[in-house]
Amino acid sequence: MTDRIQLPSIAPAVESDAVVRARALARLRWVSAGLIALLAAVGARGVQLSLLPSERTLRTAAVQRWDTVTHRARRGQVFDRNGHRLAISVATPNVLVDPTLVGASEVAGLATRLSDLLGLAPEVVAQKLSLKSRYQRLALRVHPAVAAEIGAIDHPAIWVERETRRYYPEGTLAAHVLGFVDADDDGREGIEAALDRYLRGGVVLEQRRRDRRGMNVDDPSPTTEPNAGMDVHLTLDRSIQRITEHALARAMERSAPLSASAIVVHVPTGDLLALANAPTFNPNELTDDALSRRNHALQDAIEPGSVFKPFTIASALAEGVVRPDTLVNCEGGTWFVGRSRIRDDHPSGILSVSEVLSQSSNIGSAKIALEVGADVLIGYLRAFGFGEETGLGLPGERSGFVRPADRIRPIELATTSYGQGVTTTPLQLAMAVAALGNGGILMKPRLVTRVEDVHGVPEVVQQPEAVRRVVSKDIADAVIDMMETVTEPSGPAPLGAVSGYRVAGKTGTAEKVEDGRYGDGRIASFVSLVPAEQPVLAIVVTIDEPSVGSHYGAQAAAPVSSEIAAGSLRYLGVPPSGGGAVDPLTQIKPEVPREELRVAWMGDGWQMPDLSGRLLRESVRVLEPAGLELTLRGSGRVIQQTPIAGTKVPAGGHVSLVLR
Repeated sequence: MTDRIQLPSIAPAVESDAVVRARALARLRWVSAGLIALLAAVGARGVQLSLLPSERTLRTAAVQRWDTVTHRARRGQVFDRNGHRLAISVATPNVLVDPTLVGASEVAGLATRLSDLLGLAPEVVAQKLSLKSRYQRLALRVHPAVAAEIGAIDHPAIWVERETRRYYPEGTLAAHVLGFVDADDDGREGIEAALDRYLRGGVVLEQRRRDRRGMNVDDPSPTTEPNAGMDVHLTLDRSIQRITEHALARAMERSAPLSASAIVVHVPTGDLLALANAPTFNPNELTDDALSRRNHALQDAIEPGSVFKPFTIASALAEGVVRPDTLVNCEGGTWFVGRSRIRDDHPSGILSVSEVLSQSSNIGSAKIALEVGADVLIGYLRAFGFGEETGLGLPGERSGFVRPADRIRPIELATTSYGQGVTTTPLQLAMAVAALGNGGILMKPRLVTRVEDVHGVPEVVQQPEAVRRVVSKDIADAVIDMMETVTEPSGPAPLGAVSGYRVAGKTGTAEKVEDGRYGDGRIASFVSLVPAEQPVLAIVVTIDEPSVGSHYGAQAAAPVSSEIAAGSLRYLGVPPSGGGAVDPLTQIKPEVPREELRVAWMGDGWQMPDLSGRLLRESVRVLEPAGLELTLRGSGRVIQQTPIAGTKVPAGGHVSLVLR
């Protein structure tokens, strides 16, 4: 048996109360000293941060205290040639709410009050007020008077914020030319897209304060004018555009086509005075209807039909192949080119070249084309602008199609002569017709005259531009004389005539290609020059598949052209034929209204305006804002100015005017 070893017990020494108390007191002193030192350090650091904050501290405080809001400055405006606004940007109020600041007991009463003001269902408003969100839009683009009443509610959860909205004062007018902007204020289609880099405003950063809960306490109201977009001035005339659109609207009712388009060109300059399509759309109220937004005038490459014949005949006359009185055998109404047959809708006998045009003989036109030859005819057609874009600058323009001369067969050359097997846009057609009225000179279509900033300083200036001479004036005049017989009472299109004016016109009725073959659809068209003796306007009208009444150009399209021409000539004040025709756009209606004259700062000096013919009072009013030293001699109207118009005068410079 193992013996157990007994260990002695170890009892801790008992310390006296005085020792324990002394040790605890020492520890307390050390802890207290540490806390005091820490508090002193924190206090010192606080004083330092308050009185001498570091850059990092300031940035951090700014982030916590301030909120940065990004705005885009006002988008530039779009004007017609006479200064009428076609597109502007306006500030519109939006009603916003922070549901986290709305108590449960407040929802019902607040929802009722807001629904009455905003015209919304109370349950819809109540639902938004009950969401677990700090930002909800109750209503967008409310009336300013309603916004004022909302602001008067004086509830921390509700506020009114203003944003810029694109607005088109004329509604549907020139919608296809103007285009529209999307939700981000970026241009989509038309001028809005083509000149977006000029129209869009700069970016403005606006800071506003936030409270301790992170809520904004300032209503941002940035000053955006310094970064505002540039203004665009168009060649369109609001009145002529309205006349054109009304005529197309009546054509849609009368003929019920798929679509229609019309273009009015100022012959001497190539300015587009009107470009319209139907159906149209309202850029203020966009829909998903793609057809209504299609710009048929430059996005549809169509077979032109018989409106192509004047250019075939002009080519033959220019080459001396025929004369206006040259006879062409068109007997029988049928003629074969190889195995292919060419027919005339209205069979004739032996016709002069002039009668080939007026009676629209396919056989006569084909024979003339084969006599001219492929190289020459195709060369002239391309010189008239067919087969290439016009350079207008709007998105989506088509180039059309003209067969190469070295790969065209005789039958294809024959059909090309009367507008079959070749495609063109109504815009190309309008510029080619205008070239005949302009003495044979093709002009580049002009839609924009200038782009200028908010101070009136021009960034872009476009002058009328001649592309090339296609035929001589004598040849062009001879073709116009032939076209004039088309609208005579005994001609094929008397409905295209305009009372009191001589009209040179040409009809067209083209078959539409469907699934690679010519189908039953027709495109009716009519081109005209008015007044014929000194053309001011070139007009092209196309009607796609008229389903009611006649589908011929003489009945479906010619009356539309007549209505546009009559209204436009009366508006412009063009004297009736025989009364001494003048160009009203340069002699009666100046491109820039006189009240728009101003002196513009160019960055390094004031650009002098043209003061010739101005009264003394008007001249002083124009120059006064620039603070220039002015010397006057004489009275009446300005006959001489120094420096001359367009030159720069430094700040505080001297200007001398001579008046008589």
